[in-house]
Amino acid sequence: MIRTIAGTARIATKVIKDGSVAGRDKFCEKLEDKLYNRLVKYKRTQFEYIGKNIQQILSAKLIMVEKIPKEDEFYSGSVLLANDAQKIIPADVVGYIVSYKNNSKKEHFGGVAIDVLMHEVHHLFNYFTHPKIPNRIFKISKLISDVDFQKFFTDNFQSPIKPEACKSAVKNLISKNDKNKINLLQYFRYKIIDEIGAYNSGKKYLMKYRQKHSNDRYEEYFDQVKVLHLQEKLDLISDMLRKSLKEERQKL
Repeated sequence: MIRTIAGTARIATKVIKDGSVAGRDKFCEKLEDKLYNRLVKYKRTQFEYIGKNIQQILSAKLIMVEKIPKEDEFYSGSVLLANDAQKIIPADVVGYIVSYKNNSKKEHFGGVAIDVLMHEVHHLFNYFTHPKIPNRIFKISKLISDVDFQKFFTDNFQSPIKPEACKSAVKNLISKNDKNKINLLQYFRYKIIDEIGAYNSGKKYLMKYRQKHSNDRYEEYFDQVKVLHLQEKLDLISDMLRKSLKEERQKL
């Protein structure tokens, strides 16, 4: 039987010990601190050190860290699910591919802006500690639809459009995908929580970096959780999900 998430793409509950959401969040934060504390010790930084240190922290896991081509102007970083083309491992997701643009001249490690580096690291470690997230992403990627749900998420949740406009777009989407309404709302909810965590991690470690280099002058930092209205969007999606689940139960 094919499992969705392989052991090489998740951390077992017996390792995390506290399997609650708060316990998994704490374990993820521990991994982030561990990586950041290793990286800031380098006097000279190279891009290759990012992957080297991540793989030393999670040595039994399948992780690839690569550069985003210079000509790609859209992405500064991403974490993608990795499949096993040869089907050697009995699972659909066996690891993750972390991609970074390394063109930063200030506040960087190996050319990767510190906030971007730790933003994507949060996604990576969060997938390992909360396997429900990659599981949901994988399931949604397999839905047969004319809609690119990842693009829909980016256009509506990772853009500064107002929450009410976002809500209207989601309502329109699920009205056309009624069979997958619950799955889609859960997918959006997981993704927003993951993005809030990633932006907060990026901010947290950037501020730590600035404290360490307090004599430097810095550009103003804009809190993306506020700019993108992510908390408000999470609240409205959570409310839509609650109502949809109540409606489904009443049908039974």
